[in-house]
Amino acid sequence: MPFPGFLAPSSRNQMAYLRLLAISFGFLAATAKSTFQPLGVAFKSPVTVAPGFSASVLFSNLTTPRGIAFDASHNLLVVERGFGVTAFNPVSSPTPGWLRTVVIENAAFTQGIQVDGSNLYVSTAGDALLYRYDATSKSISTLVPPRSVVTGIPADGELTTHTLQLEKDPTGRSVALLIASGPKTNIDVTARDPASGRSQIRRFVLPAGVLDPPPPTSGIAFPPPLNWADGQVIAFGIRNPAGFAFPPSIPPPTDPLQTRTLVVVENGASIDNTTGLTKTFVNDNPADEAELVTYPTNLNGPLELPIPAPKSYGFPDCTTLWNGAADPVGDPQFVGKPRGFQFSLQLDPTRNDAWCQNKLNNQPPILSFQAHSVPLDIKFFNPSPIITSSAKAFPASFINQPFVSFHGSFDRTPPTGYGVVRVPSLFGPGVSTALGYTFLIQATNLSTCPGTCIRPVGLAFGEHDARLYVSSDSSGELFVIERA
Repeated sequence: MPFPGFLAPSSRNQMAYLRLLAISFGFLAATAKSTFQPLGVAFKSPVTVAPGFSASVLFSNLTTPRGIAFDASHNLLVVERGFGVTAFNPVSSPTPGWLRTVVIENAAFTQGIQVDGSNLYVSTAGDALLYRYDATSKSISTLVPPRSVVTGIPADGELTTHTLQLEKDPTGRSVALLIASGPKTNIDVTARDPASGRSQIRRFVLPAGVLDPPPPTSGIAFPPPLNWADGQVIAFGIRNPAGFAFPPSIPPPTDPLQTRTLVVVENGASIDNTTGLTKTFVNDNPADEAELVTYPTNLNGPLELPIPAPKSYGFPDCTTLWNGAADPVGDPQFVGKPRGFQFSLQLDPTRNDAWCQNKLNNQPPILSFQAHSVPLDIKFFNPSPIITSSAKAFPASFINQPFVSFHGSFDRTPPTGYGVVRVPSLFGPGVSTALGYTFLIQATNLSTCPGTCIRPVGLAFGEHDARLYVSSDSSGELFVIERA
């Protein structure tokens, strides 16, 4: 029996419809259950914060909090993987603290979340779902059922979090949804082919019926879900494109193809079992990366302008050097090579170092991160100048700078990451050959990590207060960073 007001699709879309019924049980389980946590609860493990800043826990004991986003009423929505979506807002009674409200109970949600007015997009392993959401009541509609916007996303790989990002036109209207896909295996040779759907980002133009769904009493059917196979591949060969954002310093496109620019953070493959590389070398290599992706959005432009093919960023064949002197005895061939040097994993003898250094085959990163840092999100600071004048807001000198969450290593000695970094000059000269970033917050006792250390995942700047909000999945914490 369909949800009330939901018109069952034609037989062509019957399988997608049945899967949607299965993964959207959270629609019926949505509730207004709320819990409270007072201010002043300590981090589970000590943290070190950059001078001039402070950090405080907003909520503890959450269920694997991952992606986060603010709604129109400044409630912070959080994907608690294995549970659903919850909303957080500050309250002053019974004492100052934060209220957690259950928005949707659905254990199938993974990580991706975007909010656009009353449209709430959430990812599962195989679909991008759309809910009708009310920010005032922090609830989803009981009249408009959830529906799949994109179906057929590869759901059988090692990494099925599927980050989401709305693309907006110069007026601020959402026009497309970008969706990430990870590899099937750690080193996935099928990802060489953009048609594989692995280790890439695809773009889906949103039809009018998705952006402005018809009223449930109109008798008009919702558009059928878009199919993953039909999406525009905008970049491939990015092993796990876990976080991406549009840099605000780059103006709206004016070229005929309406080319957009996206910055993507990627955590690279574990290369422990790669032939010819020692354990000591791979303890400090390869680097994790920030990639610069450009892609056309006007695919119906002048006929004399060919649509450029999506670029490859090297995975699985090519990777990035972090420390060439990591093992000068066991792997001397890397000594003297600069950070950011592109080298081959020798999976195919024809795809050697020279092949990897050819940009026609492999686009190098614009910034390298310490090996095993595991970057999972990136957000640019782009507030109203008026907001930055408040005492707790990030300073105006940080405007247009990106911030990146480091989930932290699981196979490096000593551990690294476990924090949030600021990148002062992402597009500056030579940033790929220098460290290029500083920690804003980091676990104090890295030798004890992972343990109960912070493991940052999602980032979100408050549009109302210019503070940085962070989710930490394995420690179950939600915290905020502000000026001290």
